[in-house]
Amino acid sequence: MNEERTMVLEMLAAGKITIEQANQLIEVLGEPSLSTAEQWAGQRQREERGTPHLEPLEPVEPLGHRRRTNFTFDQMIELSEHEVDPSYLRSLRDAGLTDLTVDEIIELSEHESYLIKLREAGISDLTVDQLVELSEHDIKPGYLIKVRQAGLTDLDFDAIVELSEHDIKPSYISRLREAGLYNLSVEEVIELNEHDIKPSYVKALHDAGMEDLTVDQLIELSEREVDPSYLKALQGGAN
Repeated sequence: MNEERTMVLEMLAAGKITIEQANQLIEVLGEPSLSTAEQWAGQRQREERGTPHLEPLEPVEPLGHRRRTNFTFDQMIELSEHEVDPSYLRSLRDAGLTDLTVDEIIELSEHESYLIKLREAGISDLTVDQLVELSEHDIKPGYLIKVRQAGLTDLDFDAIVELSEHDIKPSYISRLREAGLYNLSVEEVIELNEHDIKPSYVKALHDAGMEDLTVDQLIELSEREVDPSYLKALQGGAN
């Protein structure tokens, strides 16, 4: 029996943890759950020391061989106190998140359902901070996918959060860029969207030779319903 498993059994016998908590720690170690004999042994020692009687759990099927973790014993207790499910740790490992600190694991466990949705959507290259930020701002995984599909790889996560909060469709930004507006700030995109400036209108203005307009000028032309073909004719007449 390894030293860490022995320490778990000693904590169980001392009444510091329940059988359920002991099994959680054992699972984090990558060991089979407590056998019925170990549970009864812990209970007998409790009775001898005058600690409360606890019924043993039903026998549990061995969990089989698992790769051992690098957690210290104190860290395993901390994970147990935060009710981090061992199966969740395995899902993190399977997702490639193998270099997390205990604090990061605990923080991610609070966003477990969101992390699962991201993984199901095929998004697996985000940092812990990015995952937490997106989850806290309730950014739907589908929105992040659309951002990527639109080719908006230059947007940082603060920009994505702000655009999502203003319900800006990623395709709208992509079409604005195709129309010739490449260097817009997030605030400018939001302003154009709020004034319902169509990318097709921007493109028509560019085709008419009006390529150096500010966002305010675009909005004013649109609100005054100035026809791009009229501006093109005016410039042609001036020449």
